[in-house]
Amino acid sequence: MGKQLTHDVTRLAGKVVFPDRVAAGWVEIEGERIRAVGEGDPPGPAEAVGGLIAPGLCDLQVNGAVGREVVDGPEALAAIDEYELRQGVTNYLATVTSRALDAVAAGLEAIAAAVRAPRTGVCGIHFEGPFLSAEWRGIHPREHLRDAIDGLPAWYERPEARLVTLAPELPGAAEAVRELARRGVAVSLGHTGAGPEEAKRAVEAGARAVTHIFNAMPRLHHRDPGFAGWALEEPRVAVGVIPDGVHVAPVFLRLVRALAGPRVVLVSDSSPAAGAPDGAYRFGGVEVRRRGERVLRDSAGGEPRLAGSCIDLAEGLRRWVRHTGAPLPEAFNAASVRPGRLIGLELGVREGALADLVVWSEELEVRRVMRRGAWLDL
Repeated sequence: MGKQLTHDVTRLAGKVVFPDRVAAGWVEIEGERIRAVGEGDPPGPAEAVGGLIAPGLCDLQVNGAVGREVVDGPEALAAIDEYELRQGVTNYLATVTSRALDAVAAGLEAIAAAVRAPRTGVCGIHFEGPFLSAEWRGIHPREHLRDAIDGLPAWYERPEARLVTLAPELPGAAEAVRELARRGVAVSLGHTGAGPEEAKRAVEAGARAVTHIFNAMPRLHHRDPGFAGWALEEPRVAVGVIPDGVHVAPVFLRLVRALAGPRVVLVSDSSPAAGAPDGAYRFGGVEVRRRGERVLRDSAGGEPRLAGSCIDLAEGLRRWVRHTGAPLPEAFNAASVRPGRLIGLELGVREGALADLVVWSEELEVRRVMRRGAWLDL
């Protein structure tokens, strides 16, 4: 812990990743928030951290890690949480895919307990489904999908619900978006074959983002840009992207940055295979296999399909910088500030933001992690 200025104020000094620049500076923390920041020499005693001081990462799509799924119960969630915090992910949404409620009821209670705990990184739930296109469902079992016109499922009413992914072309989708927005739940559009008009109606109803662009949607075509082309051009939506270089080729990562850079939100879409060796794992009620850089599931009569990723968001950040040339302030905005804002968290190295900070090496390896003003013993 840094030198104490009062009973609960700490000052850190080092190379700081501010929202728009990287410069030698300092950060002053009081309680759970950043009280002040500045460039140059600190105004008083400070701990020199010997690395880059940057905001902790915020991952909106963590399905699992270290061989476990987020709905597998308290022990599994604790293992995932420890892994995420070690990677500098100080806030993440436990992502629950489409399935029968009774199959995950205990897991939801464990997530709710973790959200209430002060030192965990899980800050809410991302419900990815069940309002998804059957044609573009990905790993989601067809039998658990439904139309939005049937009404919102009871588990959407949980106070931990922070984000819902749905397909805007489904009957009742606009009404569902409107009701979720009224409740303060962010809505992202994905697993969809929607055209621009259907997508626009969802945005006008309150949708604010797109889930993992290019994945679980029709391919971008030069004569029919479709949903992906609409999303790259639509200024009202944040554009979620998996930056592993597998789900989206590096040339298309550069395209996303060129067209939607100020709106990009990096997500890991991590599966239970993240942080785990090659082998078989359970994910969403089916078996998936990690083979090197890919997580695959068998598909009837065809090639195996991608089923989530095997990276964490810190690795995603490194690959985004490497593949696109994004400067560090821009990259951290995409991996921390912007996703945090989408779900109501104030992140970033600025006055008033949550004191969720990570000390990184120049190679973007995690050295120390602070959450809500306290260093974590990892």
